[in-house]
Amino acid sequence: MGGGKKKPTVSQLEKRMKKEEEKKPEEKKKPQMKLQASTGDLTEVSLEAVIKEVVKMKYVTPYTLSSRFGLKISRAKRVLRELASRGILAPYDVNHRVPIYVPAAKK
Repeated sequence: MGGGKKKPTVSQLEKRMKKEEEKKPEEKKKPQMKLQASTGDLTEVSLEAVIKEVVKMKYVTPYTLSSRFGLKISRAKRVLRELASRGILAPYDVNHRVPIYVPAAKK
């Protein structure tokens, strides 16, 4: 005899709605940097934004880049290769799975 999950009461629904409304302004405070992932183009402007952030980091992997900028992992790998060819990043440990780069000034 289960019956499943009980439905919340009206007052419980009101409390839940108030909590969700209070959370929304907090989410807006944290800026999420997104590149033009829909078009797939890496413009010079978006690359400049990546460069500003990357030089501050201790090390850079495709995962850190994709999570910070909202990129796909494959595109993040491409960006890292491009920045390494420009001399902004230096390869620390490069293999086909997880390449690790450090800013060229720190190496």
